[in-house]
Amino acid sequence: MTLPRDSEDQVWAVVPAKRFSRAKMRLASVLTRAERAQLAQAMLHDVMSVLSAVDELAGIVVVSGDPSVARVARPFGARLVTDIAETGVNDAVREGLHAVARDSDAGAMVVPGDVPFATVADVQSVLRVMVGQPMVLVPALRDGGTNCLAMTDPFAIAPCFGDGSFHAHRAAARRAGIAPAVCHLEGLGHDVDRPDDLVSAPRRFGSRTSALLDELNINARLGQPVLQSQGGAI
Repeated sequence: MTLPRDSEDQVWAVVPAKRFSRAKMRLASVLTRAERAQLAQAMLHDVMSVLSAVDELAGIVVVSGDPSVARVARPFGARLVTDIAETGVNDAVREGLHAVARDSDAGAMVVPGDVPFATVADVQSVLRVMVGQPMVLVPALRDGGTNCLAMTDPFAIAPCFGDGSFHAHRAAARRAGIAPAVCHLEGLGHDVDRPDDLVSAPRRFGSRTSALLDELNINARLGQPVLQSQGGAI
């Protein structure tokens, strides 16, 4: 898989996506396996919808070993990289970064497929900061993770996604002589990993994730007040 040669000095989004059937195991106490797969699919759809609406991006690369992921991503014009080995998120990210770098000098923005409350404005904010910074990190709001790793050089550091990845990415950047910019963004910073994340998830009109959470009656299941979907920019 090669990328167009006219993408120099632009930025590609790289989206690693686990198999839907294996996604969100930390939610097994409140969601069935089928519901977790539904949630993973809805979240990826919302992420793709936002990224595809950002005109400043050169394109989107999705890395997964799941044909169902490809079916979600393809209508958004994403370029697909098959994660044959399926040895973890960081290997998948590296595959995506290599795809970006193979035929271009483009930068890369790694965005996990489980940040469904990101907005176009969030992504544009990161891109604006990238103009003057070699690396931008968006921390998860709650758990010390990284919800976006953006680099003008896709190989400035090795990806360190996983528990405590925000501090791991900052430490790797320091070792590489880079002082990364940090953007705290409410939408992009909100991922969905634990039951509490389902309760605190914003409800947005038009979001498949919000619609599914309402359909599953998540708040009532967890003994919390039922939220109503609200309007808002994607």
